[in-house]
Amino acid sequence: MTYSVWHRGLGITLDLTEADLGHPEYPRLLDEIYGNYQPDLLYCLEAHEDEGFICPGFLAIRKVNGRPHAMHVAKGERPETKAESDLHKALREYTVKVASGEGFRVTGTEGAERGKHRTDVTVEGGGRRRLAYEIQLAAIAGGSVDERTRSAFRDGLTPLWLVNNENAIPIDRAPWARLNVQSWRDVTDRAALPVRGGIKQLHMSRCDWSNPVPCPQQGAGRCGGRHALWEPVRGLYYDDVIRRTAAGELVSLYLPHPAGRRGWHMWVTPTDKDEFLEGRPEPLPGQSAVPRPGGVGLVPAPRTGAWEAGDHLEAGLRSELTRARDDERPIDASLWHTEPGSSEFSRPFTVGEFVIPGDLVAARRTFTRALEHCADIAARLPSGTDIAAGRAEITAEQRGRLADARERCRRLAEEMHTHPWWETVGDRHAAREALTHAATHDTASWTFRPGAGPVV
Repeated sequence: MTYSVWHRGLGITLDLTEADLGHPEYPRLLDEIYGNYQPDLLYCLEAHEDEGFICPGFLAIRKVNGRPHAMHVAKGERPETKAESDLHKALREYTVKVASGEGFRVTGTEGAERGKHRTDVTVEGGGRRRLAYEIQLAAIAGGSVDERTRSAFRDGLTPLWLVNNENAIPIDRAPWARLNVQSWRDVTDRAALPVRGGIKQLHMSRCDWSNPVPCPQQGAGRCGGRHALWEPVRGLYYDDVIRRTAAGELVSLYLPHPAGRRGWHMWVTPTDKDEFLEGRPEPLPGQSAVPRPGGVGLVPAPRTGAWEAGDHLEAGLRSELTRARDDERPIDASLWHTEPGSSEFSRPFTVGEFVIPGDLVAARRTFTRALEHCADIAARLPSGTDIAAGRAEITAEQRGRLADARERCRRLAEEMHTHPWWETVGDRHAAREALTHAATHDTASWTFRPGAGPVV
């Protein structure tokens, strides 16, 4: 039992020791949640991680000796096998129609004869590939998703949970895909069923100073290399997913989270999967791990930041539970796959007594170009005289461009000034001169006299 509860629907923390739950602005809130369990509504803020899972289940409010308590619920307490909705039926029939039309064998009663749950649609593709479509449009507890997913794998099936809500529980608990269809009337043809999430493609992002994000491996600066990102695929429709998963053109991949939380499930091309794994074994859900150096095996990932036990736990849970499960953002996978940087970033520049890191020199060069770009924008603005005389004005677009350029200069300057190299130098003025000279010359070594510049 616990007394500290996060209400995801309202985005507030409930204090069960208070008669009004700590929120007098919701006078009937206790009556609404007492005895009315809903998966994915109430979360425990006192639970610690368990093998990458935030909590063993969700929470239900019960009363003990007349006082409310929150109790963990591993599975759904209310029926999760209600009569199919019209939308559910339409999606199931559409799945069967498309898969059959592509020549795949389709059944819809997998597991029923053994007394287990009924898979909505089973598609048998090439190479003994068998997919279990679970069309999940209603609320369901995470424990139920986990159990049904494990059952599918034991039966030689790869589950594909089809959802239509960005916060649906199956997202990243199992292989999934998301549509945004809300009515059976919209299940007509492919144009009405674009896929909104669950399919990813591998992209190598350049880690240089044009990228506003610090190097994910170093935690600061830029390495000049290329880091792996899994980006959402656009332009696919549900019939594409049915055909490509059955044909093996899309396969499932699980990526553990480096901080030890639950990771990500995605559908990717076999080519992207092979390039990403680089011969490593595919990780399994529940592994809190990152690749070993050299690409062999796995090592436990450090649990850092807001996910450490202690004062930061509640803040981390709040942040995670507020964010949509499918937020459509790229997934940083740089710990798994990174290409080395160029010599510009890796080689140091020697200027007199100073040995300047290559990434700092590259940052200074980028800063110079950013200043020139900012000055060019300012030079193209109407003159103060014309503005005062009413002959011209600065448009909103021009103001926005100038503000963006100035903000980039500010950000670059801040990152340069916080580079760890400055802590190793004594004379900062001379070090700044040396850095400026290094950024304006291609030669990697000079004899340097402070105040006089380099002697090549």
